[in-house]
Amino acid sequence: MDIKSKIREKLIESYGEPFNSYLEHKYEDKIVEVLVNGDFETKEAWLTYNQVIVELKHSIKDLLKVKELQYNLTDDKSPNIACIEVIEDIKTLNSELSRLYDKIKSF
Repeated sequence: MDIKSKIREKLIESYGEPFNSYLEHKYEDKIVEVLVNGDFETKEAWLTYNQVIVELKHSIKDLLKVKELQYNLTDDKSPNIACIEVIEDIKTLNSELSRLYDKIKSF
């Protein structure tokens, strides 16, 4: 199994289900490429962005925010700004999202 396949497998495990929609596949392609070809700092940042998506999906249970963030991360928008805007729009943050927010602001 090549490295891209392993990354895709782990993403699906953390996401909780296969990527089905066009947006999900586009996001998956984007993050896999970054994790294969990016430098260490870029990889760390994208793993953090992905953790925000996992938190939104599993802890906050806000699928609309998940889709919004996936869309913004696959667009030409700055990923830091995209994550910060989505997190700031959430009314009740849990401790993990607060931690991720602070980490992203430090990038």
